[in-house]
Amino acid sequence: MSDYLTIDSNDGVLTIGIMNDWLFPNVARLQAAIDPIPPGENSQVVFACHGLHDFDLAGAWVLYRKSLDLQEEGVETEFVGFKAAHFKFLQHVIDVAADSEAVPDYHEKLRRPNAVEQGIEQLGQVTTRGFESFGFISRSIVDGMKRPTKLVIGETIRQIHETGVKAIPIVMVVCFLMGIVLAYQSAGQLEKFGVTIYVVDLVSNSVFREIGVLLAAIMVAGRSGSAFAAALGTMKLNEEVDALQVMGLNPNQILIIPRVLGLVIAMPLLTVFADLAGLAGGAAISILALDISPVQFIERVAMSTRPMDMAVGFIKAPVFALLIAATGTLRGMEVQGSAEELGRLTTVAVVQSIFLIIIFDAFFTILFSRLGI
Repeated sequence: MSDYLTIDSNDGVLTIGIMNDWLFPNVARLQAAIDPIPPGENSQVVFACHGLHDFDLAGAWVLYRKSLDLQEEGVETEFVGFKAAHFKFLQHVIDVAADSEAVPDYHEKLRRPNAVEQGIEQLGQVTTRGFESFGFISRSIVDGMKRPTKLVIGETIRQIHETGVKAIPIVMVVCFLMGIVLAYQSAGQLEKFGVTIYVVDLVSNSVFREIGVLLAAIMVAGRSGSAFAAALGTMKLNEEVDALQVMGLNPNQILIIPRVLGLVIAMPLLTVFADLAGLAGGAAISILALDISPVQFIERVAMSTRPMDMAVGFIKAPVFALLIAATGTLRGMEVQGSAEELGRLTTVAVVQSIFLIIIFDAFFTILFSRLGI
């Protein structure tokens, strides 16, 4: 017997008398009182109202759950003597339970968030992973720069050669062709107003501020970002990263730092070649198709281009390089289990790098516009 119930067994019937207040604040005590009661040898359990005062859904659920537990043991249960005001709570709990049994995915529907909730949840997950990734790369960079070794310096120089020097031809070809396209397309519109000479202004400003660094970054993301992910992922699969740790070496210092620093140093240099190639493409169309002399082209570039226009591209370059290197190395270090995972994360590294480049480029464009740069 407790403050909330009495127990009486007679002729195979166990009577549990319910009394006092079966309310939400008392749920813990109610469960502690009723859960341990065994049916014993009784084939029927009766829940009877013996001085029950206040009753709510929480109390009704405790009773109903005990009833279900007893029924699973093969014992019949019955509720008797409850007032109409009390019984409505029991009936509500019984109806809800009956609906959940009639509809198999009832609980799934209750738990299924709507589209807005799913979007917010996914955004939160992406943001969390982004901060975790940034923290991981930041710790790696700080860790590697505390005690730079000859191995790190040598590997950084090699990465500058791999990601920068070897990428010059493809970056210059793409930017040269883009300069041709940009000049040719803009000339068709400016010629209508008799200001074809402004093609030079448009090409020079676009190349220095946007096209040069953006195309260089996208090409590097496809070329070096995928290479970082593939190389580190292969090392993870071959347990070479574990071998470095066993040898007492820091994988972050040897594998991640040289790639990040190498690309951060190489990217501004690539931007210079991208800008030159883009201007060369614009100059080729201007001289060959628009009757603009080389001297006019050079003078117009000098007049229309401010030092700040060139600085904008160089400000973006190391940021883009950091995004590419961080994404590629992080996805590579996440590889585990199979070659299929390696291919998937390599693709993810490239896609995410390009996405981040475009996002940050839009951010810089708005920021520089607001600052009047």
